[in-house]
Amino acid sequence: MPPADGMPPPLRFAELPRPDYAGGSLVNLMASLIRARGGRSPHRTLAGLPPAALRPYSKVVLLLLDGLGANQLHTLVTRGKGRQFFARHPWQVITTACPATTAAVVTTLATGASPAEHAILGWHLNLPDLGMVGTLLPFITRTDTPIAPADFPLARYLGIPAPIATMRGRRVLISYDTIPVSRTSMAQPWWTERRSFQTLDGLQRQLRAFARSRGPAYAYAYWPHYDTVCHRHGPEGRASARHLAELDAFLARVETALAGTGTLLLVTADHGHMQTSTHVDLSRIPGFYDTLATLPSGDSRMVQCHVRSSRLKDFLRLTRSAPLRDACACVPAAAVLRSGILGPGKPHPALANRLGDYTLFAAPGTAFLYPAAMAKEKKPKAGTHGGLSADELRIPLYVIRP
Repeated sequence: MPPADGMPPPLRFAELPRPDYAGGSLVNLMASLIRARGGRSPHRTLAGLPPAALRPYSKVVLLLLDGLGANQLHTLVTRGKGRQFFARHPWQVITTACPATTAAVVTTLATGASPAEHAILGWHLNLPDLGMVGTLLPFITRTDTPIAPADFPLARYLGIPAPIATMRGRRVLISYDTIPVSRTSMAQPWWTERRSFQTLDGLQRQLRAFARSRGPAYAYAYWPHYDTVCHRHGPEGRASARHLAELDAFLARVETALAGTGTLLLVTADHGHMQTSTHVDLSRIPGFYDTLATLPSGDSRMVQCHVRSSRLKDFLRLTRSAPLRDACACVPAAAVLRSGILGPGKPHPALANRLGDYTLFAAPGTAFLYPAAMAKEKKPKAGTHGGLSADELRIPLYVIRP
């Protein structure tokens, strides 16, 4: 029943969807891949795709399409589209990790570690031992300056466990533009080769060259642009549908290009998108920023708040008042950790400092803005992700055998 005041009931953290780390998530997919290629992983393997099913293939490609949720794909297929690849092959639904956002999940895919183990908890990451909130993938602060100088030992600082490094054979990173040689990527020394491209045709050529190279090898390939389009136009936008049609034709060409090479192709995503109509700017809630020890971090639908102990009562009062009352579930750090949503494994030493004292989990259709002081105003995104919903957590997995 709705409350007596006629307002909708508050969002309850305990009732939100969860990643399936028991055998149905990307963490488990990575465990299957790592063990199939002679490596060691502390995690359960993916149900229905044991290492033994992957061992016969000398070459394996894991292709990540950023932002392609299973619900978005289901909508495409039920409309009779995607006939060149998406609708022509069977696919299963698995879950991504939490946070359901690129920075956290690509770190899992690049290492085999869960978010609890690597502690990369969102696009914006609280780095108290460096005195800042940083944006790790482009390696900049919230005011667009470099996080650290060129000689900063980033790999040692991050200290991320990397089960993927125990894989036998070549490990090839194939990614867009300068990503393979970015500061964050270069802090992953286990990649034996790095290749880049600018277009879908360029990605196809790189995948074909990999498949025709000599010796056993594993490749992780990444396409970013569907996510970009969904942010701008929303997953329900026409531009997003047009790009999905491009990807459908591209994947059909890749399938043809890999024919005869004995290469296993896996196609999946890092998260889905939620069409977003409500945006709450935390900086415009009177007094909210004053209760915090630093800028919020995380992502637009899962915001980490580090609260000044002297202002905790004010912080909680504001989260229980409009507009936050109906916009989110406000969850203390202990409950987040106890829930297991960040995944299995030994927690990273920095996890406790990077996880907010409280995390704001956005309600469906809602996203948060948390700009730095004097930041240029940006147009709110029509598609967002990072939270706990079926739209964001459910992703497809295609297993295309040669």
